[in-house]
Amino acid sequence: MDFLIDRDKLIKKLEILIRENPNVPLFRTLKYHLQLQDSSLKINGVLSKIIIDNQEINSSIGKEITEFENHYKNIANLIESKELKNLIEYLVKKKISINFVGKAWSENVSTWVYFNTILNLSKIRKKLSLSENIIEHKNTDPRSGLEAGFIDKITNEGVMGNLKII
Repeated sequence: MDFLIDRDKLIKKLEILIRENPNVPLFRTLKYHLQLQDSSLKINGVLSKIIIDNQEINSSIGKEITEFENHYKNIANLIESKELKNLIEYLVKKKISINFVGKAWSENVSTWVYFNTILNLSKIRKKLSLSENIIEHKNTDPRSGLEAGFIDKITNEGVMGNLKII
């Protein structure tokens, strides 16, 4: 699933509903708030709240928007790798904030999740029993970003933290 593609599909459905129901301002409100969410990190529950607060909404579009919001609110849903999903869930439970989710650079086609912490790679590997398929990655180039974390060799997805500079 791709956040922006799924969001844009919902926006198109809302545009149709706006044309068909020009006197229902709710659809314009939903479209406006959906357009503001250009990243899964911006999902904050506002769409579901609007839907719950307005009983007159078409139940089909309301259900789709709520499902969209619930799906993308959980960052682990954006990753295919089961081991990296477990790592993300582990870090989220520890209340570590996420800096970025998406394609980390132009040539990368897989999703990477960046956490605002220094990851202890050896402790995490042992604690979560990460397989050989999950490799350690370190980038020490200050121009492209100092990072350390894990990459899944099959999916090329990554979970990164900050690199500790000694």
